Amino acid sequence: MNGDKRKNIVYLILIAGRKLQSSLLDFLSDEDAKVVHILYGKGAASAKPSLVEAFGFTPEENKVIITCVLTREKADNVLGLLVRKYKFDKPNTGIAFTISVDGLSF
Repeated sequence: MNGDKRKNIVYLILIAGRKLQSSLLDFLSDEDAKVVHILYGKGAASAKPSLVEAFGFTPEENKVIITCVLTREKADNVLGLLVRKYKFDKPNTGIAFTISVDGLSF
């Protein structure tokens, strides 16, 4: 794959409560996400009372971590939907970010 094509590709990492998993996967499928991985995690907020107090976290132990590869344009759509539909801009909802694959080598 040449560098020009990689400049338009990003790796999306999304962490949310497990109850959103099905809905998030449906949306990522609609956005033509590739190489989708699902991991389950346990949130640390309940184990660290100081974090709960300092950042206002609501303890929720059951998390889903979804990673995938998308075009930059589709990733922007996904990030916008996460804010509009799932309120990711509010505390205790989830976190999502992208990493450009342009500089990666394999």
